[in-house]
Amino acid sequence: MKKSNGPTLVKMPRIQKELVQCQMCGYCIDVCEAHRQTPWESVTARGKIYYLNQLDKSGFGLEDKILKRKVTLSPEFVDAMYKCTGCGNCEEVCHAKIELVALWEKIRYWMAQHDVAPLPVHKKLADSIYKNGNPYGEPKKKRDAWWPEDVERSTPPDAIFFAGCTGSYRMQNIPKAAVKVLDRAGVKINCLGENEVCCTSPALRTGIDALTLEAAKENVTKADGLGAKDMVMSCSGCYKTVSSNFVEYYGKPGQNVYHITQYVEKLINDRKLALPNEFKAKVTYHDPCHLGRHSKVYEAPRNVLKKIKGIEFVEMEKNRENSRCCGAGGGYKSAFNDFAVNIAAQRVRDAEAVGAEIIATACPFCVLNLKQGAAKIKSKVKVMDITEILLQVTDPEPKVEEKPAEAAPAAPVEKKEAPKVEEKKAEAAPAAQRIEQEKNCEPGVEVKEEAAATTAEEASEDDDFDLEPETFELTPEGIVRRAAYNKKLRCRRNYGSYEIPVAFVKSKIAVYVGGNAQDPNDAKLKEEGWLVLRFKESEVTDGQAQVEEIKEAMKENARNLKKAKKK
Repeated sequence: MKKSNGPTLVKMPRIQKELVQCQMCGYCIDVCEAHRQTPWESVTARGKIYYLNQLDKSGFGLEDKILKRKVTLSPEFVDAMYKCTGCGNCEEVCHAKIELVALWEKIRYWMAQHDVAPLPVHKKLADSIYKNGNPYGEPKKKRDAWWPEDVERSTPPDAIFFAGCTGSYRMQNIPKAAVKVLDRAGVKINCLGENEVCCTSPALRTGIDALTLEAAKENVTKADGLGAKDMVMSCSGCYKTVSSNFVEYYGKPGQNVYHITQYVEKLINDRKLALPNEFKAKVTYHDPCHLGRHSKVYEAPRNVLKKIKGIEFVEMEKNRENSRCCGAGGGYKSAFNDFAVNIAAQRVRDAEAVGAEIIATACPFCVLNLKQGAAKIKSKVKVMDITEILLQVTDPEPKVEEKPAEAAPAAPVEKKEAPKVEEKKAEAAPAAQRIEQEKNCEPGVEVKEEAAATTAEEASEDDDFDLEPETFELTPEGIVRRAAYNKKLRCRRNYGSYEIPVAFVKSKIAVYVGGNAQDPNDAKLKEEGWLVLRFKESEVTDGQAQVEEIKEAMKENARNLKKAKKK
């Protein structure tokens, strides 16, 4: 700790619980990859908590207040806070069960608020996200330049592919491979294009949270406009941010959010994606920290790899929750690249130790850093994203089916005029998949189901959402939202340009609890097809009566919207 005439840190963040929890046992030291690169205890979890405890007890104590001494953080502590990949291995082994990943981010936010953080390189990334919508300073118009020319962009799609900044501008082969694989499974796919903006994970992890609300609003609103049921992504950092942090800052997307490995596993299990080709290699899997320890997705990637013919799957000693970090997370690589590559090289040695020829992983940052680690130690181990392997084992088009089509006599005019989109999907689907589809599906099933979704429950489950019940405030509005949640009615908070407090998006029901009996926005909302409900706070007890009224309104407006659409 350093006492100077520098900027004053007014008060500590509310972390006393975490500071008291720490027993100074030191289990966190052995698993800290940053500590291996900088062997000072000050960079470990125990060291940082010790410093914070001293600051809490003496730095802002009575003595300093009486003497009017200004207390600030030492540059050494700021440096130690950023010599951390945010991997969460320390949290995994913590016997006191301290949520250390959240703690480190909270401390970084606190330091940024008092102008001692972030590091210059991280500030530059955040500035670029603010100005350009991505940390690389690339133009928005090139956001979807990676999209494969041979894959149709469907409207409306079954799923939106969220490429992320690194996939869009630096490692375009990964989202390109993912979209091609989904197309081969017959998934109608699209992306947000230049409307997609950075999820802000690089800023959040380095202490800047001022950008996330607007990014969440932008991405969620634009995604909802496409009408897809699912959102899929291949970047683990994007997956954590969109599925978890967006909920905290704004709201969960109206789509079911999947990492590509989860979505592909589902497609395989539903017999919609065939894997006819072999991939003969000894393969191990590296768990990205954002996908593994942070999001608890361990088995889906492994299950996909194990279903591929020819793969001999082996586990590294450190796997799943105990996986070694690749070194690329938490802003560590951008600030301390050499250390990050050293950590990656050690992970490559883990793969060599079990005789693996290929490290498969599920995050572009891991792919990039592990490749650099392998190059540094001149390893023969190859690093691949799972989507790149899937691209090789799925068929772009069934050659067996082409020959009869060529030999067949000219088709009648009616057949030639069949929709081109359906023909393309049929050609792109592997033969085994088409056989299964013919056995289990009828033409037009999706259209029928979509047209039938007119009840309140069906209208809400696909496109609306809310937080988990325990997060609802004990206010009249919170009680109504809790009651709606319990009836499986999903809603949005502060939705759209009118900031509707409680919005049931698909059926366009705008709910206000308390406030004015009428609002100038009511007329505008009605013009756009919304049905406005207003409840008095004094009438809200358990929310049941209000929810019944909402359900009836949803049915009514669903019918109104359907009639308006026909006109």
